Amino acid sequence: MRKTLWAFDTVTVDLEDKDCSVKAVHAISLAEITIAFRLTERQLKGSPGQLRRAIETLATDKILDLASFLDQLPPG
Repeated sequence: MRKTLWAFDTVTVDLEDKDCSVKAVHAISLAEITIAFRLTERQLKGSPGQLRRAIETLATDKILDLASFLDQLPPG
């Protein structure tokens, strides 16, 4: 079973500007990162629980994109 390394700590949504930010904490190093992005009107539909899950999924995609990019960089 794969160990979960990142845990979502805080999800903040500005419904007026459609901005959101997600703070994630690394389980081993306790490093914190904040992912911020803007939602579309369609993404704001649904219940608060559905919205939080959707935002966490989007944030996960952003973390994986960043990790993939960093893995491609030459060392040093």
